[in-house]
Amino acid sequence: MIIHTLGPSSTDSYAVAESFMQSQDDGIVEYPSFDSLLHNIDQLTGQHVLFPVAFKSARKDYGWKEFNYDYWDKVELVEVFQRKTKPMVLIKNNYYAEDRAMIHPATTIFLKKYLTEKNEDTVIEFTDSKYKAWSAFCKKNLKYTIISEDVFEKEKTAEYTIEARYEPVMVWCLYKIN
Repeated sequence: MIIHTLGPSSTDSYAVAESFMQSQDDGIVEYPSFDSLLHNIDQLTGQHVLFPVAFKSARKDYGWKEFNYDYWDKVELVEVFQRKTKPMVLIKNNYYAEDRAMIHPATTIFLKKYLTEKNEDTVIEFTDSKYKAWSAFCKKNLKYTIISEDVFEKEKTAEYTIEARYEPVMVWCLYKIN
């Protein structure tokens, strides 16, 4: 089985896809965004795609619900299951240059609740994965991001503090492309 999903290997999607690998003929094709996967979906006949129901594009108003309806006649839902996400952490840069946050759209509810509790008006920007959010957060010296905890641990420094930790259950959908 070949599964197409979000990469790199540090993403939840990639980790879940790995759980399906049972033989050397199986493989994972990673994409920098679900948008780029959808751009290529017509060439994937007979292969599989894996989406979390939290999928939401960082570029347009399009998510799992739209995919499920948009491709109803081109995909077959093979399996629906639940798994906890990798633990995520809300990181604050104590020495930020810009009062902005970079996150994946699926994590918006966590940051909005936090900002409301703190009575902050930080501008929120979006990117294609939590890993890309972490990279942009570091490069641009922003105030907040939400990243998978295992990725953050590799890069931990004294300038960042963990403000909150999340480990929700996610519903996943494995589709076969017809």
